[in-house]
Amino acid sequence: MKKVAAAFLALTLILSPIGTIVFNDHSPSAEAKGYKSGKRGFTPNQNNFNKPVVDKKKDNASFTKKNGSQTAKPKSRGIMKGLMLGGLAGILFGSLFANMGILGSILGLLVNVFAIIAIIGVVRMVYMYFKKKKQDKDDMHRWQN
Repeated sequence: MKKVAAAFLALTLILSPIGTIVFNDHSPSAEAKGYKSGKRGFTPNQNNFNKPVVDKKKDNASFTKKNGSQTAKPKSRGIMKGLMLGGLAGILFGSLFANMGILGSILGLLVNVFAIIAIIGVVRMVYMYFKKKKQDKDDMHRWQN
């Protein structure tokens, strides 16, 4: 079986340059050689142009120079951060449960299921917090009328 697999691998490597010649779907010449763009399509309407009114006294007073340094607001990374942390957790638990056989697969599944349940629980807690906050606000305003 190993000899057959090695023969197929060698045959694939030998015949792979021929495939690019046979199945060449790229033409050597550019297809858009004679393309000419049309007339410019945008013509601005000069009749409805409104100039903004600028008050110079307010304009000069609005600019103030700050001497302190401003720190940049940290950006949330969103899906890329989640994918990175998920990949790191997969590597960690994959290496932890690697040589356990079927028990490792079951434990890995349990870890993933518990992680999904925890995420759903956190989302539910946030939803219920805002729902209760809105309900308390409505109850308070109901008796003031």
